[in-house]
Amino acid sequence: MLIKSLTVRNFRNIASADFIFDPKVNIFTGNNAQGKTNLCEAVSLCLGKSFRNPKAGELLPFGQSGNEVALEICFTFDNMPDKENTITYTQKNSTFRLKFNGMEMKDAEKLYGALRYVIFIPEDLYIVKGDPSKRRDYIDFVSNMINRVHNSKLYEYNKALRQKNNILMNSREWDGAAAMMIDSWNDTIARTGVNVMCGRIRYFDMLADAANRYYGMINGANEVLGMKYESTVTDGRDFGYDDPMGLYEMYREKLRETAEKELRMKYTVVGAHRDDISFFINNMPAKDFASQGQIRSIAVALKLAEAEMICSKSDDVPVIILDDVLSELDEYRRSFIINHIDNFQIFITSCNLSDTEKFGHGKIWNVQNGKFELREG
Repeated sequence: MLIKSLTVRNFRNIASADFIFDPKVNIFTGNNAQGKTNLCEAVSLCLGKSFRNPKAGELLPFGQSGNEVALEICFTFDNMPDKENTITYTQKNSTFRLKFNGMEMKDAEKLYGALRYVIFIPEDLYIVKGDPSKRRDYIDFVSNMINRVHNSKLYEYNKALRQKNNILMNSREWDGAAAMMIDSWNDTIARTGVNVMCGRIRYFDMLADAANRYYGMINGANEVLGMKYESTVTDGRDFGYDDPMGLYEMYREKLRETAEKELRMKYTVVGAHRDDISFFINNMPAKDFASQGQIRSIAVALKLAEAEMICSKSDDVPVIILDDVLSELDEYRRSFIINHIDNFQIFITSCNLSDTEKFGHGKIWNVQNGKFELREG
């Protein structure tokens, strides 16, 4: 997909702006709180969903509640480069309207899947250094991005897990009735948990291979990124998605082994909901030893790998939005991101004008107080 143009009216601090984008690299540079991230949000909102999850009324500039947010984005699909498509987004008070080629859309998120894009925001650093839940959410997002049934499998698993945990919470002792109910739910948890784990690992392997490659490009040959899927079910033993029955038996056995501990703790202590991902740089745990620049490089490599996975499963190349991606990176890494990611159309925000001094191709906008000035030359 290729975004040709964007019109913005009354969106956060952007009163009015019109853009014709470069097919490769588009950079927006300026100080903090000038409107760079707001522009990225406007693009993401047109393509499916704001990454900020705003409340009603937050999109309008302060003090302009009577006005209307209006966004219009024009783009082409890669397999139909001569046909221009249009998405319009309008919002007044708490009511929004979204139209795709003139047709009303009830749910903006339904556009995702047809409109492919990948977004990096600073909060994505917590994929590497944050709680395990951040990493589980991320691998589930990637799995569902490639296979849209993954979330339904995850929903079934979480529903069964809640039912079992409710029984554990209300059981004062290990009586026969509670044991029978828990055993029944354990069967469902093991069956649905295997589906979740196999769905994750199928795409985790693809993600890890591509992320390792991109990390090497960004950082040079002296650093190697490693990733490992860690499961409380398998206790470090390797497993694959090609033997679900063997994994199911392993899952059931682990639930039996931890039954007494679960009764004491009042929750399920092993399973897909406790799995994690570990990152290593030259075999050293990244969470403990990586610098801020290395952590940011891992997060960027993951996003580029994500984009490559979309390409492998789709006829359309995704757009990449990189918000505040260059801070904490050295000159080599910044130069690579700006000048050598040439397989995608990318949008980059930066606070440092010096980041663009060795910029080879594309367009640069200077941003100040919600106004965007295209730099000539």
